[in-house]
Amino acid sequence: MNQFKGVFLGKVAPPCIRAVNSQKCVRVGGKHNDLEVVGTDGHHHTFFEMLGNWSFGDYYKKEACQMAWDLLLGPYRLKPEDLVVTYFSGDAIIGLPEDRECRDIWKSIGVAPSRLKGLGAADNFWEMGTTGPCGPCTEIHYVNPDGSLTEIWNLVFIQCNRETDGSVKQLSRHHVDTGMGLERMATILQQVPSNYDTDLFQPIIKAIEKNSKDVSPYTGSYKSDALLDCAYRRLADHARMISVCLADGVFPASSLNLKQIMRKSFKISTDIFKNPNLLPLLYDEVVQTLGSTYPELISKAPDAKVIMEHEGQAYAKMRAGLVKKWKELVVVYPEVEAMGDVEMAGFPLGYKEFKETMSKHNSTIVPGELVFKLYDTHGFQEDIIQRIADLNNLTIDKKGFWKLLSKHKQRHKTSFKEQNSNKGLLFDESIDNLLKNGYKSTDDSHKYNYEVIDNRLEFPPLRTKLIAILNEQCEWIDYLDACEHKPYCLVTEKSNFYCEEGGQAADSGTVQINDSLSMKVESVFKIRDFIFHKGHFVIENSEKTYLKCGDNVTCVIDSEKRFNTMLNHTGIHLLNAAIRRVLPNSVVCQTGSSVTDKGFSLNLSVYGEKLSQKVVLDAQELVRESIRTNAPVETRVIDSVQLSREDSVVTVPGETYPETGLRLVTVQPPLVSKELCCGTHAPRAGLLRDLCVTLVKGAGGHAPTIHAITNERALQAQELFSRARKLEEIIELVDPERRKEEVANIKRSLMELCGSSGAPHGEYAQCLAMLDTLHKRPVEMNDMALHAIAETEIREALHQAEREGRRFAVHFVRCSYLMQAEGVARAIKTSASDAPALPAMLLGCAGGVILAACTVPQEVVSSSFSAAAWLRCVARVFDADVLAAAPGAAPEEPLTYAQMSATKVSLINCEQLVQDAMRVAIKFAQSHVHKSDGESKKNRQQN
Repeated sequence: MNQFKGVFLGKVAPPCIRAVNSQKCVRVGGKHNDLEVVGTDGHHHTFFEMLGNWSFGDYYKKEACQMAWDLLLGPYRLKPEDLVVTYFSGDAIIGLPEDRECRDIWKSIGVAPSRLKGLGAADNFWEMGTTGPCGPCTEIHYVNPDGSLTEIWNLVFIQCNRETDGSVKQLSRHHVDTGMGLERMATILQQVPSNYDTDLFQPIIKAIEKNSKDVSPYTGSYKSDALLDCAYRRLADHARMISVCLADGVFPASSLNLKQIMRKSFKISTDIFKNPNLLPLLYDEVVQTLGSTYPELISKAPDAKVIMEHEGQAYAKMRAGLVKKWKELVVVYPEVEAMGDVEMAGFPLGYKEFKETMSKHNSTIVPGELVFKLYDTHGFQEDIIQRIADLNNLTIDKKGFWKLLSKHKQRHKTSFKEQNSNKGLLFDESIDNLLKNGYKSTDDSHKYNYEVIDNRLEFPPLRTKLIAILNEQCEWIDYLDACEHKPYCLVTEKSNFYCEEGGQAADSGTVQINDSLSMKVESVFKIRDFIFHKGHFVIENSEKTYLKCGDNVTCVIDSEKRFNTMLNHTGIHLLNAAIRRVLPNSVVCQTGSSVTDKGFSLNLSVYGEKLSQKVVLDAQELVRESIRTNAPVETRVIDSVQLSREDSVVTVPGETYPETGLRLVTVQPPLVSKELCCGTHAPRAGLLRDLCVTLVKGAGGHAPTIHAITNERALQAQELFSRARKLEEIIELVDPERRKEEVANIKRSLMELCGSSGAPHGEYAQCLAMLDTLHKRPVEMNDMALHAIAETEIREALHQAEREGRRFAVHFVRCSYLMQAEGVARAIKTSASDAPALPAMLLGCAGGVILAACTVPQEVVSSSFSAAAWLRCVARVFDADVLAAAPGAAPEEPLTYAQMSATKVSLINCEQLVQDAMRVAIKFAQSHVHKSDGESKKNRQQN
């Protein structure tokens, strides 16, 4: 019923008023965990099918009971004397009386009083968890030949909701959710002893026997010593559960329960049935019994088998490595031999720590701290820890363990990195105050608002009300005289700041209090639906330093940071889709991601072909194709019911999604991507401009992490790649010292852009390899040849601009990095003097010295546009001067030719400064040189 929780609570519109379905259910943990019982009896399973009838505010108790009785006695031909009905007899703790209405309905239908029993909440009050929809239920049981009862149908009357404080409140509308176990009903109708004797399990059990070595046939015994029959049943059950989960897109990398069941199955297959490759063979049998009802079992068969084979190989490798460690452990702790069935890579180390820690405690109770460490650090499940305690005649401090586990989950939930373990609780008092003041949450829907202006995104400031002020100790403050040296948190009624969520980094920016006071927002986080802006105050006027709850403030995000973060988030979706396209025969699963304004990382689980250099380069090219075609990116807000109707939606396995407000982000062809995502995205792929994969960690394994950059940083990387290629072309002409300096500069700049904490990949790796080769190659110095190359490069750039119909040109001399400053200045001056009849701005960089000059034809000169005026806006970028005229120059030269003073800059900042200067030069010329719209567009596309 989880998929309809939103419907029951009135948050989501029902898909219809009545429904019937067959629902796949997995039970391997949580409240209803029966894992250890599976195989020992004939009716407990890790996977089963639940046949359901649903009424969403339509029919209720009378109709539900009547229809159930009619089906059982009619088409199913069961006899009334073989059935027993129970109903809810009331519960004082819950505060609900006996369900007499249900009792009287059964009597009116014809159920004999002797076969009608009232039971308490433990048996006849259904809840889906500690909170959520719930209600009384009535159960129909079948009387077995031996007199025992088997529950076959549970009719739940959803009329209540369990609140977070434990209270039970009535819902405004009543619903019905009935569940009949398919396997149990099949057993009754087929008149066989147990579920494992039905046609759902028998083909699988026979396949186990057929594909095993030297094992006896299945006899159906449930005696305590019938270990082989128990193994048959357990493996048949697990094969169904594993097959269905894999076909549904659950991955062992993100589901510890699935991995645990798979390893249990591999162990049974290897040790008892002597065939470690049995599981993929059983998948085919599951398809035969369930494939016609669940077609995904058929379509996902290749993927499922790839994962099974991979996990089987990993299990065998783990087991082989564990043998030696286990023998060493038994020598020191002989009692542990009784746990020889436990196969965990971390078990020997964890058990050793357990023994050493307990030897220091004079107690028979395992402390909660140790239990939690075994669970959290060593990966021990609770049943394993309990067995260890029993083996050593100890008891477990379960209360202490659960308390620590609860705190751990709460800290993980709030994800406030700056807080220590107890501060999350301190926020509760402030949030309670907000709730008392009538505020339910911060409306942060404005974080998705933007305007498209001149191919850029603009993020409008948001005017809102300040509803809470907290100091560093998370204490509530109604009125504050601000200071700059202490951090504070501000909560607003509305916010356009994005908090860290979905792998995307939080925004930074400003909360403007008044003309003289603002907060520089350094981190943003969400707790219980309220947005907290943390930072330091900036005081412009010491007379206006006060603020109070209720003040109107303005939230302004850092637009540049948000814009680049959005581009990178869209880039991660594109790359994820591209990897899947390039590896059609592999199974690819996203397990995590990290998105900032500097770049992104994508964590994957890959089963099958690995991420080779070629795979990554091919995927990168697919993304670039989408960027070149400017593919649209669309975001739709849907609910869980609408989601169920969507095909091919990529989700993160194990992620819990809400019932409403789901954001479905779709990138249109040529590279189709469809993912649920709460992050912010570019409206079109073309805004990314480029994507460059830089690093891949773990490329040879099944859990690689890909790092990439987009937009300006990717273009900067491409420029550095071009510099390296240019250096390779003319290496014979470059002075050894100059070559060494240039190689070091390129490598340093690349590592700042692309990172160094991983294996360089793609063009980045190729460029680094090229630079290493160039560093060792012998060269001959030839300044004259470099000067000639520079002049040729400039002439070609200027003539190309003229051929394309541009009215001005802005060009950076790429080979200037390899020259002396005097040579660059000479080449720029000579080429500028010979420039065609259009304004030209030329820049170069030699040994960290920036040089620039420009020429403007006399007929283009105006009162607002001249060589000196144009160059002056560029010179400001470098904090340089404009040399108005050379000695002896003609009087009109400042209008038609100007030269900037040679200026030394940091090599680290050189690239960025040059790009900033070129942007300024282009913008100035666009504003002052008359041109057509078409010519304007061409000028915007210049380097």
